[in-house]
Amino acid sequence: MRFQGRVIEWNDERGYGQIVTHGDQQRIFLHIKYFAAGRTRRPKVDDILTYAVVAGERGRPRADAVAFAATKPGRGAGAQLSKGSVLPVWGVTLFVAVLFAMAWQERVPWLVLAAYGAMSTVTFLVYWRDKRAAQEGRWRTPESTLQGLALLCGWPGAWLAQGRLRHKSSKRPFLAMFWAMVACNIAGLLWLAPRLAGMFS
Repeated sequence: MRFQGRVIEWNDERGYGQIVTHGDQQRIFLHIKYFAAGRTRRPKVDDILTYAVVAGERGRPRADAVAFAATKPGRGAGAQLSKGSVLPVWGVTLFVAVLFAMAWQERVPWLVLAAYGAMSTVTFLVYWRDKRAAQEGRWRTPESTLQGLALLCGWPGAWLAQGRLRHKSSKRPFLAMFWAMVACNIAGLLWLAPRLAGMFS
């Protein structure tokens, strides 16, 4: 007998998580190795899956022969993608607008705006590469590298990648550290801004 459920937890680095079965809310252990042949990508939180339930270690239920379920337009993973993509776009647009205004008023050098643009582009590409590596089971980019890029003016690109690529967007410890990096970067910018403006004026 096959069941349908929603992914409520997923550790992409370790390849396992939890599903909640529709109807009875039973929690089922999920592992990447138990996906049926022909899997096209790795799962993420809120994906809808179909699966059989078998006894795993210590008799606890686990999912077997797992497959992605078809979703109706406007619901499921596609809807989550669109909703999750809007906030980063608006947030980054607002930040760039403020930074542009500061540069226009000569409160920061134009070089700062260029640095954010360059580092954000690099960071977005690193996220894209890491997501592809996760899907294909290849070597991953260390999280410390991703956080370091965010700190070094790449956080707008990282935020966009989290929303558009749905990568590193549901792991709470990672996101907590990411926003700490954003706060440190902005604090550093505010501290350096008058000094940089004086140097380049």
